[in-house]
Amino acid sequence: MENRGVRRTGGGGGGNRGGRRAQYAPDPVRPTRSAQPTRPTARGAPPVEAFRSMQISASPPHPINLLVNHFRVRLNNNNNADAVIYHYEIAFAIAPDKKAARGKAVVLSKSVSLSVMRQLFMTDPPRFPAQSTAYDGDKNIFSVVPLLPGTFRVTTSGQDYAVTVTLQAELSLKAIASPNVPRNVLHALDVILRERPSANLLVAGRGFYWADLGQDLRRGVQALDGFIQGLRVTEQGLVVYVDYSVMAFRKKMPVIEVLQDTLRMDLRENYTLNKQQRALIEGALRGLRVTVTHRQSAQRYIVRGLTTEDSDSAEFTVDGPDGGSFSVREFFRRKYGLEIRYRRLPCLDLSKNGKKNYVPMEFCEIAGGQRFPKQHLNNYEANQLRGIALADPDRRKGSILRTVRSDDGPFVGELLSQCGLSISTSMTEVTGRVLQRPELKLRHNENDEFHSYNVHRVDGQWNLMRNKVPSGARIDRWAILDFSASTAQRLDSFVQDLVSKLRDNGVQVSPSPPSVMSSSMDVLSDPDLLHQVLDQVARGPQRPQILICPMVERHDGYNMLKLLCETEFGIITQCFLIQHVNNPNFNRQDQYLANLGLLINAKLGGSNVELFEGVPIPADRANERFMLIGADVNHPSPGSDNSPSIAAVVGSINWPASTGYAARIRAQAHRTEQILEFGDMVRELVEHYVRANKGRPDNIIIFRDGVADNQFQMVIDKELLDLREKLGYSPKIAVIVAQKRHHTRLFPGEGRASGSLNVPPGTVVDKVVVDQGKPNFYLCSHHGLIGTSKPAHYHVLLDEIGLGSDEVQRMIYHLCFTFARCTKPVSLVTPVYYADIAAYRGRVVPRGADGVVEFKGFKCGAVIVASDVFGFGVWEC
Repeated sequence: MENRGVRRTGGGGGGNRGGRRAQYAPDPVRPTRSAQPTRPTARGAPPVEAFRSMQISASPPHPINLLVNHFRVRLNNNNNADAVIYHYEIAFAIAPDKKAARGKAVVLSKSVSLSVMRQLFMTDPPRFPAQSTAYDGDKNIFSVVPLLPGTFRVTTSGQDYAVTVTLQAELSLKAIASPNVPRNVLHALDVILRERPSANLLVAGRGFYWADLGQDLRRGVQALDGFIQGLRVTEQGLVVYVDYSVMAFRKKMPVIEVLQDTLRMDLRENYTLNKQQRALIEGALRGLRVTVTHRQSAQRYIVRGLTTEDSDSAEFTVDGPDGGSFSVREFFRRKYGLEIRYRRLPCLDLSKNGKKNYVPMEFCEIAGGQRFPKQHLNNYEANQLRGIALADPDRRKGSILRTVRSDDGPFVGELLSQCGLSISTSMTEVTGRVLQRPELKLRHNENDEFHSYNVHRVDGQWNLMRNKVPSGARIDRWAILDFSASTAQRLDSFVQDLVSKLRDNGVQVSPSPPSVMSSSMDVLSDPDLLHQVLDQVARGPQRPQILICPMVERHDGYNMLKLLCETEFGIITQCFLIQHVNNPNFNRQDQYLANLGLLINAKLGGSNVELFEGVPIPADRANERFMLIGADVNHPSPGSDNSPSIAAVVGSINWPASTGYAARIRAQAHRTEQILEFGDMVRELVEHYVRANKGRPDNIIIFRDGVADNQFQMVIDKELLDLREKLGYSPKIAVIVAQKRHHTRLFPGEGRASGSLNVPPGTVVDKVVVDQGKPNFYLCSHHGLIGTSKPAHYHVLLDEIGLGSDEVQRMIYHLCFTFARCTKPVSLVTPVYYADIAAYRGRVVPRGADGVVEFKGFKCGAVIVASDVFGFGVWEC
């Protein structure tokens, strides 16, 4: 990177660091340094190694008053100082006969085990007082009074069970005042807190939902309001977090109506399903719980599928003196005096334990309260659900406070009172800080000189008006594959506008016009035909650097287009919807073209924005090289039993700008969170770094995404150890975990700016509500335009570099401005964001026998280096 022509404009800013860091001349690879004695060098390192303290540094105050959805838990008074919770373990068995109390051990489903325990509490209240106990639905009972151990016989739904109750521990509630609350105490309190809402509300995971607060989403699906709660140990002590939640559930409704909604038609009585309709309906109903209406019964049955024949032809055998073989239609006429209207429809197969049970659809109802899988929502339903769930901060805060202050809310009840616990109904007040925005590095569009750009907008957004990108790509060969069937005049106008905008942005575009091939959206539905079309593009006189693909609408064939281009032809693509560049609103069209130009520049290896003063690093390491690593694992969706997990690691290559990244992707065992080849993947990225910088990084900062609190030690003991074994030298390393799957929310407190509902970008909280005993903080780096902003939760697991707490926070916030796809700070530190994109894209491409993802034209050794896969700048080998 050149030093010439760099100057500041716009005034102010950038005073947090003194001067530019030294530029590098090429130097040889340095010899391996010996490992530091304080680093973990063997498996099983003590947990304290994972939480090495950061330096404490002062920070100029820019305070902001905040409310956080954490509610403090306390013991009521000294009388309860010796209060205990009795923990009992439950074992179930099938009672073989009336004389036996014990039988064959069995694992029951949650619904059956709840039914059994409910019956036990009802039949023997003195020994099992329901108002003093909480059951977790598995094998644990927690009680505030002693229970009678032993084995008890329970009969429910015609089945005899033997329930064995064994005392496991007496848990002292004094432990909640300690900074390290034992896990078994946390589990007990969590079960006790969930007991009351579990009895009154629909339960899904950690969430509770009101059955009467629904909004219709069509197709028998409704969105229910509710809340999520859980316990967390923070600096202020034990707290309950409560957050607003919305989830899709099935409505209680006749199965025939589900058919009509799914097929979007009114069914005639003699209607017959065709093969496609049958498959659609069977997929929609299989696994659902239904009730029957032809007789009095509250029993729920699971739909195993559809009968192969309709009710006129489907037969089963009935035992007894009046038994025999009957068709379903004949049986229902003789047994219940009912005529079947929809005789040509298949029946629901409700068979169980080898016993046939076929029931006509018209005599079945979908049982209410069943969660509807998010992945099964269509576009309309998903958009409707998203719109309901994106509550603005005032609405979200109001819902949370109404929940916790309700007379029948989760913080009241006899069981909590007997425990001697009280929970505050006021949110935690905390003073956070708003970090200073970085100065960005752009070029003047008149003289091409670098200059500092100060971001003044409240949302942190910047633009290229009167500016150019700091590093523009060069386009010598490009082509257009037009799926939109545009007229020649319309396409020529688009090409002229796009070329003009690319040049305005600082991208060098050859004066030679692009080659144009007309196509249609139908081609995207035929992989063989699409392959032929792309083959023609690739076999042209000059292979294009990038293929521009206008489309009329979003199409499932988009993934196939990307797949073929990336794995078969090695061509970068940029797709877009044609209506966006034919917008009568000139400003919107101009902005869309500008964003399109940024994507193209990034995919071709250009840099859209850089930090004027570079990545914030400790002053005593200004002459050392740094490398940024992002790592993530993409897991298959629920129900995908055999699909592999996809691990992705990206690394910055162009120090000190740190805007160009290379990537490595591996497939690994199903739902394995540990990155099994982390050491090899980082080693390959370091080799790439060496080729680009003529030297190895002295310091490596690893940003790890997706790991839960109980997996932190795995990152240190396994992934980091693997890295040290494979790297071949000993750089100083920092490991920082980024978490977004949490339910802590920050709300502006009193005195917030008028009209500002969300906290401003750069809001950081590192006290009171953060986790106890380890360096961690919440950072809201983005502007929340819709809904309530969710801060990222960062944990510093290891810091050998000597980063100060403010240095880490400022570094992460500044890096959020360098994401190549947009002109505003993003919600997650950029290396992690890129790793997330890489892992997601790795799922849709084929893998070799060794699990390596292969991309033709972009393959570097045995792993990928493909800019088009990710949409951010990638340095070629």
